[in-house]
Amino acid sequence: MLLFLALATCLGAAESPSTQALWAVWPSARVSPADPWALKHAGLRKVIAQLQAAHPGLFSIEAEGLSAEGRKIPALRLGTGPTKVLLWSQMHGDEPTATLALLDLLNWLGQHRAEPEAQRILSNLTLWIIPMLNPDGAERTQRRNAQELDINRDALRLSSPEGRFLKDLRDRVQPLIGYNLHNQNPDLLAGKGGPQVAIALLSVPGDEALSETPGTRRTKQLALAVKRLVGDLAPGRVSRYDMDYTARAFGDSMTRWGTSTLLIETGGWAGPGEAARLVRLNFVALLGSLSAIADGSYTSLDASAYAQIPMNVRESLSSLVLRRVRLASGRALPPFLVDLAFVVPGPFAGDSQRRREPSVVEVGDLAHARGLLELDGADLLALPWPQPELPADWGALRTALAAQDLLSVDEPRLLAALEALGPKATVRPGYTGAVLLYRKGKAGKLDLEGAVLRGRLVGHLMPTAAPILAPPD
Repeated sequence: MLLFLALATCLGAAESPSTQALWAVWPSARVSPADPWALKHAGLRKVIAQLQAAHPGLFSIEAEGLSAEGRKIPALRLGTGPTKVLLWSQMHGDEPTATLALLDLLNWLGQHRAEPEAQRILSNLTLWIIPMLNPDGAERTQRRNAQELDINRDALRLSSPEGRFLKDLRDRVQPLIGYNLHNQNPDLLAGKGGPQVAIALLSVPGDEALSETPGTRRTKQLALAVKRLVGDLAPGRVSRYDMDYTARAFGDSMTRWGTSTLLIETGGWAGPGEAARLVRLNFVALLGSLSAIADGSYTSLDASAYAQIPMNVRESLSSLVLRRVRLASGRALPPFLVDLAFVVPGPFAGDSQRRREPSVVEVGDLAHARGLLELDGADLLALPWPQPELPADWGALRTALAAQDLLSVDEPRLLAALEALGPKATVRPGYTGAVLLYRKGKAGKLDLEGAVLRGRLVGHLMPTAAPILAPPD
């Protein structure tokens, strides 16, 4: 009865032990791999076969599509209830977090299928699950399919076989509710000044006017149920995804076609164990909200409170921010006061521009910006050092600079060495070279204290880090 008691408390007068109880269910149900991006088509089929063997009769592969390159796309059916729910994940091949959570959820239902909490879901709902809609993209760890089409922008033309399969299944099943499961750019904040977004939610509109209908009210209530379920686990880290209407997008089209759709976008939660923490959070969100649909408890939530969920804030979070450094330039300008923001690209970028290399993303007054790591550089001189042969290791870097007698040096000589590199030694958005960090030491000389190499801080400088705030296992 653990899940039932936890869920009842989550959706009523929330207590932190209830959400931690839901969180605690996951390790015993986990069948997903440690690295979400390591799960490819063959691995998915293997896990599905293992689940079928472990839990005979729990689910069937009711339909199979074919990707552009001929990989089979299974659609799983389980439950016998009157309310039909369609969940599809990884229509973008590099967005796998919810795929893993769905596999863990299936295993949990199999482990507990004779118990009241699982029976409530299986007897009140019929679930249709497509764990990996874009296996060709997953194989390449890329957003688009093998045709280089964004499946999520193919709901009108249906040029992709994957899009046709999803549309045909929806038309045949006519589900009441859809879950559109994605990963978003992890470098987003939950509201102005908020922390990094772990989960973003959207009640997907069905028309250009963004009309409120019974369907969108339903998904607003469902979004609030998810927020309550994960809010104590991820304090302040739940946001609202940017709302617009795009007729060619699948989520918008699903709502327009009569399947009210909730978008769940997994963001980031930087720190050790980030990938597992996000899979676990998805497991809580999916299992808990399906239970809320099964018992109808989500309908008691006030849909108007959905507007109070803070919006995603873009272009305000970076991997590293250096505050108030004096920055020199190869253009022979005197050093000047700036903040520097760096981004180290991860395995996915959501709908944002994909960066291939760690780089500087902004220079100037960045008081509005946040860094997963931040360094107060008020007494530091920063120098771009774009030599291609520069080593990416702190010890090797010191050895290379020692050979040029640049470990402890007078400022005029250091600036002269920088100017000799010319205009290429200029920090601007997109700069991918090293940034050396010097502090005034003995006898007025500048001593090398650290550097930023490939977007990461090395050396003797101690940044501050955003707290993880993960609940205990």
